Amino acid sequence: MRVPALGVLGGMGPLATADFLYKLAAATRAGHDQEHIPVLVYGDCTTPDRTAAVLGKGPSPLPQLLEGIEFLNAARCAVIAVPCNSAHVWYQDMADASLAPVLHIVEASARQVQRNDPKTRRVGVLSTEGTHRMGIYKGVLEKMGFEVLTPRPDEFSTLVSPGIADIKGNRMHEAEEKFDVAADRLIERGAQQIILGCTEIPLGMVRRTRDNPRTVVDSTQALVTAVIERFEQGAFRA
Repeated sequence: MRVPALGVLGGMGPLATADFLYKLAAATRAGHDQEHIPVLVYGDCTTPDRTAAVLGKGPSPLPQLLEGIEFLNAARCAVIAVPCNSAHVWYQDMADASLAPVLHIVEASARQVQRNDPKTRRVGVLSTEGTHRMGIYKGVLEKMGFEVLTPRPDEFSTLVSPGIADIKGNRMHEAEEKFDVAADRLIERGAQQIILGCTEIPLGMVRRTRDNPRTVVDSTQALVTAVIERFEQGAFRA
């Protein structure tokens, strides 16, 4: 590339990556093509399932994640974004291996909660079971003073995980029904805002996110915001 680009470590899953790219282009203040952010996508959809790895049911995705980081570093990308929450289980490994800064989707989502309403104290998180098990959101949010609410084990097994599988199978309507029930239960337990802490969940909650922009945080959109902030600070200038 002629100018420093945004590196996107994607493919986890393919629809989530496409959603990130669409939201990035839609959110960028540009009058013509040349004012958009140069992007280089490394989309390895063969990367082992992140949740399966965390649960001890599959191989680690780390070797392929690091291959992607190496590729984007070799292309001299200025900043790297990873539009997959579960991959952030291995965030420190990726950040340590990267020459370019790697944005953190969980921290970006937490900042969006604060922007929505500084008075919020109880945050619900819908995520993969792997992200939940590793406490990625819990750790970041609790350090910021939030109480974190998550689905119960039976809600992961009957609602959240099957809903994510529906997205991977392009069954959007079925996913939406499951995610709505899971979100309603978090609200019933006191959640003031809900983070969609898996980049595939927003694909099944388009209506709810659109209708509730101050109480539903789309982690994909939060990552987009973090990228645009870097762009406006001049991170992608030659």
